[in-house]
Amino acid sequence: MLFLKRHFFFCVAGLHIICGYRATRSHIKPPISRRTRFSPSRLSLAAVTMSSFSDCAVCGDQSSGKHYGVACCDGCSCFFKRSVRRGSSYACIALAGNCVVDKARRNWCPSCRFQRCLAVGMNAAAVQEERGPRNQQIAPYRNARRHPPQSVPVPCPPPHSQALHFQILAQILITCLRQAKTNEQFALLDRCQQDAILQVVWSEIFVLRASHWSLDISGMIEGCGDEQLKRLIYEAHLLKADVLELNFLESLILCRKELAISTEYAVILGGHSNAALVSLARYTLQQSNYLRFGQLLLGLRQLCLKRFDCALSCMFRTVVRDILKTL
Repeated sequence: MLFLKRHFFFCVAGLHIICGYRATRSHIKPPISRRTRFSPSRLSLAAVTMSSFSDCAVCGDQSSGKHYGVACCDGCSCFFKRSVRRGSSYACIALAGNCVVDKARRNWCPSCRFQRCLAVGMNAAAVQEERGPRNQQIAPYRNARRHPPQSVPVPCPPPHSQALHFQILAQILITCLRQAKTNEQFALLDRCQQDAILQVVWSEIFVLRASHWSLDISGMIEGCGDEQLKRLIYEAHLLKADVLELNFLESLILCRKELAISTEYAVILGGHSNAALVSLARYTLQQSNYLRFGQLLLGLRQLCLKRFDCALSCMFRTVVRDILKTL
């Protein structure tokens, strides 16, 4: 009997220990791994970001964002950058120039793919403004002590590079005309009056803006064999106008009352021109440069008087009207 009582006591004690252990384990939460922690805000942001990308404008593949002004995939972006930097010239494999460019067949015809990139509006001038790979920039300095500099003959540009240079200059011309459309005084005019003015002064706008472009385009113009235009851009570059001075000079080019299509517009253009003159005079006086105002006006006069009839001017003149229709 004593043995049974002791056995019963040990069983009850063991049951309490087991139940207490289980109760303790039920209140202890296992540690959460760092990999299992998800942030709802991050997931929603990623979903919105992925859904905001549209299809590639060139081949229709999933776009990774905007590259050179157009929503496209990484493949078409790298292809366009590589083609522009190398000055590649392609020939259509079908000799027709109308090959299908989609996700499955985008690598078939590089010529039609590159023309497709230009057709959707990819900016070739933006490629030239980028820096090259970092390793290519550091390598010359790293090996400067090992290898002394040697005179290397510069090869002549291949003939097909002229077509590429012309395409880049055409992109710059489009950018200049688009900037002119956003001019504060010029934007107040009607579309018909704007087009009538730009068809006359587009060359002056191009020289003024291109001479102060962040990219040195003198080599491209020289590659096209246009020494006269290169000289004009060099002379305009000597003005070294800042952003505000360029805007005032652009207003003086655009707001000429002799280019008005009616007497009403002549009065409006005259008022805009006088306002630009007053603003330019005040700005130069604030800079404590009393000769600057006269220097800018003389430079503008020389730019307007030198009507140039060069190769690029003749080629651009045929497409300016079509360009204005797209702006």
